Amino acid sequence: MFGRGRIKRGDYVFATQNENGYRILVIGRVHEVKGRKLSVLGSFIRPVGLMERVKAGVVHGRPAQVLQDPDPNNCIFMLIDRVESGAFSDEIDLDNTRTTWINEKRYFVLDGWIRENLPDLFSHIFRASTEDEKQYARTVLLEKMNSLYERDLKEHVYAVARSTRIL
Repeated sequence: MFGRGRIKRGDYVFATQNENGYRILVIGRVHEVKGRKLSVLGSFIRPVGLMERVKAGVVHGRPAQVLQDPDPNNCIFMLIDRVESGAFSDEIDLDNTRTTWINEKRYFVLDGWIRENLPDLFSHIFRASTEDEKQYARTVLLEKMNSLYERDLKEHVYAVARSTRIL
């Protein structure tokens, strides 16, 4: 629990759980607080694309480090490749799980990446085997980016696209 003190009911959280030597992400809203345990409703995110590329030795440096120590500020490295995600409705033990309060805006940006299927769209560009495939995947991503209504999510996606040299 960093930043603003105790996490309470109704707060948004970002948590990481250990799974097979890597971390999976949990984002959600605290439904109930029971001592050092939080009942969270939200989503889990397993960064399978980045995990595969690290295991294959293709990715080094900062993206590989993010798998071991993700936080709300660096987790974008996990979200620009294939992910598995789903509903999360479980307890988080604060003694065993690194949990961070996040503001509503950050939550909706991270949730938007999953809801809008952006990891797969970015992944198609990075994994394209020909220039034509890459160009087609880029066009599909740009169409999706232009159709986003949520301003914060749209700005975030455009910033990531610029930093990854897609734009």
